[in-house]
Amino acid sequence: MVNGGNAHDRRKMRRMVQSLLETYGYLPKPPGGSPESHQSGWDFLYKYLLPAIALVGFGHGVGELSPVIASLAYFLDLAVFIRGFWAWCETRTTAIALLILASVAFLTFAWLDWNWIRKEWSPTFLCLVPSHDLIDCERRAFFINHVGFKGLQNVKIVVKDNKNGNVIENDDFKTGIEPGSQNPDAPRYIWVKPFRPWDEDYTITVTGTKFRSVQELVLGSDGDNVHLAAQVKIDPDNKPVASCRDSLLPDSYSLGLGSRENCDTLMATDAAWLNHLHPEPYGLRRPNGDFTIVRLRKLPTPSELASQSGDRHLTEYEQSIMRAKLSKYRGTKLLILYAGGPKTLAYAIEFHDFLTSLSWDVAAPRLVPAGDEGLIDVQVSISKKYWAISYPTAADFLSSLEGIKHRRGLFYDDAMPMNQVILCVGPRSPDNFTPDDCADAELHPKPGQPHTCEMVVQTTSVCRFIPR
Repeated sequence: MVNGGNAHDRRKMRRMVQSLLETYGYLPKPPGGSPESHQSGWDFLYKYLLPAIALVGFGHGVGELSPVIASLAYFLDLAVFIRGFWAWCETRTTAIALLILASVAFLTFAWLDWNWIRKEWSPTFLCLVPSHDLIDCERRAFFINHVGFKGLQNVKIVVKDNKNGNVIENDDFKTGIEPGSQNPDAPRYIWVKPFRPWDEDYTITVTGTKFRSVQELVLGSDGDNVHLAAQVKIDPDNKPVASCRDSLLPDSYSLGLGSRENCDTLMATDAAWLNHLHPEPYGLRRPNGDFTIVRLRKLPTPSELASQSGDRHLTEYEQSIMRAKLSKYRGTKLLILYAGGPKTLAYAIEFHDFLTSLSWDVAAPRLVPAGDEGLIDVQVSISKKYWAISYPTAADFLSSLEGIKHRRGLFYDDAMPMNQVILCVGPRSPDNFTPDDCADAELHPKPGQPHTCEMVVQTTSVCRFIPR
């Protein structure tokens, strides 16, 4: 009975397959069957069009899991759809036309399908490439290069400096990064300030919608050139999707040891990208210690600064600090000099009125002498005779300027009398300048010599030693 049942099932299955093949014209129909040339539109709909639509849906559903299975579904879908028109080819001419059309369709499908599978199988990731020069002696631009065929959405980049554990988070690219090389007129980049320039080690994590990668990057220098090693992993358990190591990188850096690929291609940058950084660089520090000025730092003219400087006031917080530190120095003589227009004078008068309320002997604000018109922010001056002598009044006055943009140290002026303090007040400088970028304001400027901000320093930080 079991064997009989199995035979019956096999015969039933054979009849179903034969019937299906006959229905779609792959086997001769039995005698008495209706001629295929009489196929109606309704027959085309349920025999060919609906199955083709079902195969498209199936292929779309499995596309992310297996491009190959999806491709087979699409190929079968195309075959079924074209087969549906065969019944209406009643002449040799229409049959040949259909065969030509089918050939073109299959060739086009094969080309598009191959590119789709290649796109699905090729890894897509972001690779961050540091500028080889140190921008303004303190930071690097990490250019964001896209590799692969897919766009990435909702991108967040986290850079960890492994030398001190500092972390930089950037989500400026949440709108997404599309495939393609960098636009030289608008490159993608983020700023990173190395803890130990020229001896750098980073871990870079990039996340996005259904995406996560980790890039390890080291940068060293032999005193003449930069040497790099990098690797990018999308799946932490798999091999890197990209890696490189410069042959001259010291063995003390273990990343990528044994790699045969130099970083000339993966870590390449275009010099034109540096022309579109914001803020614009003033100078580039090269690995050999050379500093190249690419743009002069210049302050606006004194009149422009005066017009741009907003209204400044001594806040309650600033007054409370000054009151706590300066109340004990009653009777201190203070001269206030100001440069600029009415806004600066009003700010100087606030200092005058407040310090007068602390019983300081404060003269009315007056204009700076000729030559000091470029004064910016706030500066405290005392006699040069205090160079080797402690002067607590001036030291506490300087430390009480917390929250006020001012020169960090006291200026010791030959022309200053002892037992007097001078407070110099100028327009507020732009955010990327400080009064320490300028020369000091002197009580008696010497003719023919540059004073205050006629010239400014070209680097905002010290160019540190390059390890060899």
